Amino acid sequence: MRYVAISCLLALCCAWLVFDLLFAPFEGDGMRVEIPHYCGEAVHEAAFAEWMDVEITYRHDESPAGTVLSQSPEGGSFRKLTDRFPTCRLRLTVSLGREGVTLPSLVGTNVREAEARLRALGLAVRIEKRPSAYPEGTVYEMDPMGGEIPKGEAVRLLVSAGEPQVSVKVPDLKGLTRAQALVLLWRSQLSVGEVVEELSEKGPSGTVLRQSHVAGTLVAAGTKITIYVASDTGRRE
Repeated sequence: MRYVAISCLLALCCAWLVFDLLFAPFEGDGMRVEIPHYCGEAVHEAAFAEWMDVEITYRHDESPAGTVLSQSPEGGSFRKLTDRFPTCRLRLTVSLGREGVTLPSLVGTNVREAEARLRALGLAVRIEKRPSAYPEGTVYEMDPMGGEIPKGEAVRLLVSAGEPQVSVKVPDLKGLTRAQALVLLWRSQLSVGEVVEELSEKGPSGTVLRQSHVAGTLVAAGTKITIYVASDTGRRE
């Protein structure tokens, strides 16, 4: 009987130890506290109790910088504070925002090279072509111009489409002498393509009979105009 009593006592002691280990955070002496929810909140606005031992780690994320991404223990769980353990460690993971990229200066480079460099940095690219005095395909402005921007942001490149096309009106050359026609074409920002002499009795020799482009039509500056000039011999120059 003595050994039986001792065995029962030992069993009770073991059961009490197991019970104490399992339920000590919720029963007995000390203070029972609830862990607040911090996920989704701005860490600089969070209220931390004196009994919290806060440990924060940071990582880049799509969430705004300073947002709490995760926590341990989870919000809504309970812990027990005692004289031996008067604090509770709270681990938070906080967003640094999207990863930053240092933007290089690409003004003066070819648009293909500029686009390739930006995409390699993880940035989006918007290209706008506009007439300018810069060589065609050259980046002459970018927005933003430099500094650090979040990865994935779009950079706008202004690219030269070459010299702007100027439209001019073709003058009426009929009846003018060849010299007069050449001067008028030059003043009209046009060029002479070819002077063709034709045997004709419709006008004095050396006067313009007709032209390759109808008078009054709009053409690009520098367009070559062929003129047909009256000649006694019909010789082509």
